[in-house]
Amino acid sequence: MTEDPPYFEQNQDGKIAQKYTDQQFISAVEENSPASTSEVSDSVGCTSANAYQRLKNLEEEGKVSSKKAGGSLIWFVE
Repeated sequence: MTEDPPYFEQNQDGKIAQKYTDQQFISAVEENSPASTSEVSDSVGCTSANAYQRLKNLEEEGKVSSKKAGGSLIWFVE
């Protein structure tokens, strides 16, 4: 199992910030739409587990949507 790079990192100002922005996930969904979680994780550069959690958070915020296709979730922006 590969280890995900740190979820947070110190920016140039010395402040702790998210390593991957919401916009990176949204853009990955738009570029691959309808996108699988693994396509998004590959695009962003994080693990599938990290991508899934971030996508679920974005879905709760109404920024992306998902739909079950077979045994997988696909993500899209409406």
